[in-house]
Amino acid sequence: MSCVLLILSTSRTSQNAIEYAVDLAKKGKAKLVVLYIIETELTNEVFDKFTDIGFIGDKPSTQLTEAIMKEYRQRGYEEMGKVQIRAMEENVDFDAVTTQGDFVEKAIEVIDRYKVTTAVAIKRKRSAFLKYFSKSVVDELVEKAPCKVEVFEE
Repeated sequence: MSCVLLILSTSRTSQNAIEYAVDLAKKGKAKLVVLYIIETELTNEVFDKFTDIGFIGDKPSTQLTEAIMKEYRQRGYEEMGKVQIRAMEENVDFDAVTTQGDFVEKAIEVIDRYKVTTAVAIKRKRSAFLKYFSKSVVDELVEKAPCKVEVFEE
């Protein structure tokens, strides 16, 4: 059985990508796996921003770290729930995975584990200046993934 992977994260969700992944799985009679990645880099960026503006000290408290991670997990469960409902409406076999860590590394782990044939990823729109100087993690995933990666830019 083929497998379609929809990759969501704390900074990347898209209704268009969700619809596309569900339709792709339905048409291919494939299983839909939704991966929600809690990006540790993004969490560190939040702490850095709060520190820069003087909202928190140099070292965030354990309680603050736990509160932010809890919020990210909650968002993930809500997003995966929306996808699950959509998959059920279309009678598509569904599985969900939540993980924390590096976007590319975690995505490739799940691609390998489920033998994914097509992955659907969402890329944030970036300025031309940033595009020129750095690659996005989704671009890196496209290069390294052992399967086809469809990219939605939102």
